[in-house]
Amino acid sequence: MRANDRLLDLERQVAEVMRGNVLVAARADGAAVVTADATPAGRAMRIVLSELRREVPYDSCSVQELRGSRLVIAGGVGFAHLDVILGESFEVDNADIPNGEVIHRKRPLIVGDTQQYRAFRRGLHVGAGIRSWLGVPMLDGQRLAGMLALDKAEPDYYSAVHAQTAIAYASLVARAMLDGEATAGELAG
Repeated sequence: MRANDRLLDLERQVAEVMRGNVLVAARADGAAVVTADATPAGRAMRIVLSELRREVPYDSCSVQELRGSRLVIAGGVGFAHLDVILGESFEVDNADIPNGEVIHRKRPLIVGDTQQYRAFRRGLHVGAGIRSWLGVPMLDGQRLAGMLALDKAEPDYYSAVHAQTAIAYASLVARAMLDGEATAGELAG
């Protein structure tokens, strides 16, 4: 199956999950993706991250939801203790991390060697072995939900092709998250 066909199929799967018609089936690659919730948006996130890994390899990937001026880790895959980092947050304007640049510019950012950023040498990142980093905004049209952060232990791993490919997957996560918020708001209102 061609990449565009796989992406269209994935988009249909996410739409079905968001309508509540499909439970998440075990993925072929066996990726275990954890999210903070079991909502349709959380299930959609699991499907998308699993499929993204086939097209843009990563050792770990976090879903960072934009909440005001902070990015909050809402899900991810590939972390030894993801439950510990779920809910951790980063100030968007923190110059010690590249995340804010992704949010402000609404464009992917490739960091060939994370050692240039102080935050990758301390805190949550110590011992994680992250050397290459790809930040991708989660956009649904002009609506910004946050970003995906893809990590590799190999320096200079990610390319512009990886970034372009990841944009389509990030938009599916954004749509699921933003539509999930709208549905929750309708139920609460």
